[in-house]
Amino acid sequence: MEILSHFRTIDELVKVMDREKVLFRDMFERRKSMTYRTDFALEIVDYKRERVQYLIEHGVIHENGDLLEMEDVYVQFFEEVLEMNEEISVASVREHISALKENIGYYLEETNEHRKTQYQSNVRKMLRRIGLRTLKNVIDLKRNVDVAYKQEPNYKIKKSRLENLDEKRKGIKQLITECEKMMDGEVVFFKMATDPEMQRTTMDVRNDFTEADHNLLEIEKQIIDYINQIEQQSLLLKKIRRLKYLKDQLTWREDTNVVRMLDSDHPLWMEKRPYNRIFLSVDMLRSNEEAYALIRKIAGKNDVRRLARTEADPLDEEFLSDSIEEVNSVNTTELWNAFKAQGQNLFSFIRNYHYHQPRSLNDHIILYCQMATGHSDDLRITDDYETFENIEYALIYAS
Repeated sequence: MEILSHFRTIDELVKVMDREKVLFRDMFERRKSMTYRTDFALEIVDYKRERVQYLIEHGVIHENGDLLEMEDVYVQFFEEVLEMNEEISVASVREHISALKENIGYYLEETNEHRKTQYQSNVRKMLRRIGLRTLKNVIDLKRNVDVAYKQEPNYKIKKSRLENLDEKRKGIKQLITECEKMMDGEVVFFKMATDPEMQRTTMDVRNDFTEADHNLLEIEKQIIDYINQIEQQSLLLKKIRRLKYLKDQLTWREDTNVVRMLDSDHPLWMEKRPYNRIFLSVDMLRSNEEAYALIRKIAGKNDVRRLARTEADPLDEEFLSDSIEEVNSVNTTELWNAFKAQGQNLFSFIRNYHYHQPRSLNDHIILYCQMATGHSDDLRITDDYETFENIEYALIYAS
């Protein structure tokens, strides 16, 4: 096993982070792509390989072939400090509660006043960490619930993610209950450690638990509402697909009551908007001065001026001649049916397909993205990549 070096002082660590801040920022921004090449890092550090090697030897980044990734301890550090962490860590709160119980026990058994003060300080710090970590978990849980419902395209995965988040909500609620019982049960400790700082910390933690508990109730209602909406949407989608299948089989008129329901139902929003035109009498407009004055007034408000009638210019011969304009378009339905009937990957198929007009590489890329997003449920997207003219693309096949 390779033994890595380590930073001996804080000054050394801060110096390295300041020197390679551009590389850290770039790698942190691409931490989810998992495709950070060594060439990218060398370009940032002015092609000085020894600077990248120094970070590898000190356990800051990890090298995997031609790819680099930042070590988890530094990723977690940046995410925690910048409040970008998407993971909900219930285990860390449980560890703090366990350590809190241990330090309370040490305090009650210790006879040395100096060490008792140290244990009391540890208890105060851990209480503060438990309160702050609990609130942060609740905030992360709320954000993850919204992201799972609004951004996850797969209904099954969306429902599963919401159910897992609901389990984490129950875990946070259970930890709050355990911590409150522990604080209520340690009457002896809180009577002995009655300094104002401890009392203030205890009150702040209880307030944090109260706020977290109220937010967890709202999150529970939101998760239930989201899951119900998913069930309704899934049921509606199944009915639409079934109706589409029957329509394609030309049996939907006999096997369903859609036509009868549409004939018997006349909702107002489907009715045409009535429009009644009232024509004024020409004789009245000619003889009535009041009508003429009203017309002039309306024409003035709408900036309508009386124009002299003149003979129009003759039409140009080009407008009367037939002209044909060809549009460079692709029948995506025909293209999709042809793709399903063969075994090539999507990008190679698009490049080799016979089109009526020549198409550029940019047109192929746009069509590739349209097909991948429009038929994502019927495609098998692999983790393999290939390159064509400096364009890296994923290998996608028909499922």
